[in-house]
Amino acid sequence: MQNFMFKSKYAFTLAEVLITLVVIGVIAALTIPNVVNNYSKQETVSKLKKAYSTLMQTTARAVVDHGNFEAWELGTAGNADHALTFFNKYMAPYLSLAEEAQKLSSSSWNKNYFYLNNSEHQFGTNAIRTYLADGSSLTMLIEASSDTQKWFKVIVDINGDKKPNKNGRDIFYFFYFIRYNYPEYEGTFQPAGVVYSRTYNLADGDTANCNKNQSGARCAAIIIRDSWQIKDDYPW
Repeated sequence: MQNFMFKSKYAFTLAEVLITLVVIGVIAALTIPNVVNNYSKQETVSKLKKAYSTLMQTTARAVVDHGNFEAWELGTAGNADHALTFFNKYMAPYLSLAEEAQKLSSSSWNKNYFYLNNSEHQFGTNAIRTYLADGSSLTMLIEASSDTQKWFKVIVDINGDKKPNKNGRDIFYFFYFIRYNYPEYEGTFQPAGVVYSRTYNLADGDTANCNKNQSGARCAAIIIRDSWQIKDDYPW
């Protein structure tokens, strides 16, 4: 009698397939948000670093064309017309602009933004704004213009009008010091909070600090201090 050899064939049961899909789903649910979050942080750092480099190069070129920064005609603190004149002379020629700078005198330009604590704010009509070719925006205003204190502020929104429009996430503050209490910072762009320690800038207490209970104006200082990284204690 002839014997036949039968090969057994195995297949996954429906229950096994469902269990596998559930496991894959759980793993994806746990890992994908972290991957997306890490990518967002890396993208933020990259864009912030580019913006900072652009600002530094802009004023360095202005020194070449217009002489020492100490002699620059900054104008009066809080005066948007003076800010516009200054920007058009000392910064605009060295930037790749998508639009000319304008005073924030209309609702279309003076848009709502958010502090890190989620409260809304506007920059006011003493500032000017322009958009760069890379999609970012710069808001500039003269904050101090006296014999002993002379500087202007530039607020960078690394993705322009795109959300979240929040301090510490896509909006970061820088100062260009012409005369300041700390001479080592004169003639350079510095992040808000540069004179304070990392611990202080992260603390809850000072209204400008990089803390979810505060405005988050000093968050760029944390990222730069951390060698251009967003670490785990950063209020992301």
